[in-house]
Amino acid sequence: MKALVLGATGGCGAPCLLRLLERGVEVTVIVRSADRLPAAAKGHTKLKVVVAPEGHLALRVDEFAAHLRGADAVVSSLGHNLTFKGVYFPPRMLCVDSVRLICDAARQLAPSTPLRLVVVSTEGVDRPDGADPKRGLLERLLLSVLWLLLPPVGDNEAVLPYLHTEASANPHVDFVAVRPSDMVDGDERPYSVFATLQNGIFNAGQSTRANVGAFMADLVTKTEVWTKWRNDCPQLLDDTKKAA
Repeated sequence: MKALVLGATGGCGAPCLLRLLERGVEVTVIVRSADRLPAAAKGHTKLKVVVAPEGHLALRVDEFAAHLRGADAVVSSLGHNLTFKGVYFPPRMLCVDSVRLICDAARQLAPSTPLRLVVVSTEGVDRPDGADPKRGLLERLLLSVLWLLLPPVGDNEAVLPYLHTEASANPHVDFVAVRPSDMVDGDERPYSVFATLQNGIFNAGQSTRANVGAFMADLVTKTEVWTKWRNDCPQLLDDTKKAA
């Protein structure tokens, strides 16, 4: 099996990368610098590192497609750096523009089996089918204010609607958009995955980044997990009571 990973140096992408390599997946990563890759991945025989100093969004679709060719899956665990530059300077639409680039490249390659696209989404976005519990007025107002003031919020929230539309129009891509709650660092711990949101931003749960990475790796490598959540947007939450 082959996979392309974007965001492989991040808190969710790095553990996902390591689990994919442990399972014998041939992984290509596109990074600005190889120095920040996890130590256990450096020099791995199954890993191909593509260094793009200006970022993958600087690549043309055909250039990106060349790195995607032959892959069965793509993992995008991208996110904005929580600095003034990271929040307010380009690339302001990093997440959704990356998903768009992946989908355009998939159209160009036209694989016989749809590409498995796994992305990190946000609990700030609702299921397109309306199955999530209705948010309260204050929560909706706060999300609107955050959307206006913080470009990364709008970027993250745009990914799922784009994928929902694209999945029905692009026969070469299927997706799973993982919606964690408040993310924290730490080792893997028990977690559960739910079809609908279990909490809002005022009563947020907890999602360990290593758990998110592990679940994304399962989506890539385990057919039963992929089949269950294909073209869906599950929420992942740590089982804090079990861990205690």
